[in-house]
Amino acid sequence: MDVLPDHLNATMIGSVDASQLNRELKQYINEQIKQVICQGTETVLDLFPEYKVVQRRMDALENDNKALKVEIAQIKASRRGCQSGVFGQHAYPEIKFPVSGYITFNPPFTAVPALVYGLYLYDTSKDSNSRLVTEVTNLSKSGFNMKIKTYDDTKMWGARISWMACP
Repeated sequence: MDVLPDHLNATMIGSVDASQLNRELKQYINEQIKQVICQGTETVLDLFPEYKVVQRRMDALENDNKALKVEIAQIKASRRGCQSGVFGQHAYPEIKFPVSGYITFNPPFTAVPALVYGLYLYDTSKDSNSRLVTEVTNLSKSGFNMKIKTYDDTKMWGARISWMACP
């Protein structure tokens, strides 16, 4: 590659007209590109050897970034936190028990989680005995069944259960 003309190599522009300098620099670059293309032995990128070094570094960083994203996803999948929710209803003055349903974990756990639950709302008649039964069945990585019911003469208008599942 040729060396720039002396007046284009100057570190100080001084009294040189900047627009004239800019036109001459553009013309010089265009001539060099035409020369390279006509020779067919180099590409335009070969004019900038640092480009290849930078491109290799960028490719390596991009590959590292992809690997880190995979690793982060694996860590997140293995360390998913607890999930929690509420199940039940309250329908005074109607009595709508027993009630049952399937609770779905979103996202599913990687193994069957531990499950804790507790009663946090209970609305019943003072004129009868208070009886409540809760059942959890089919606990799996993807969810569980929960049922709330009463028996005998209990009049229940509302019951809600808070639950929490943890790996």
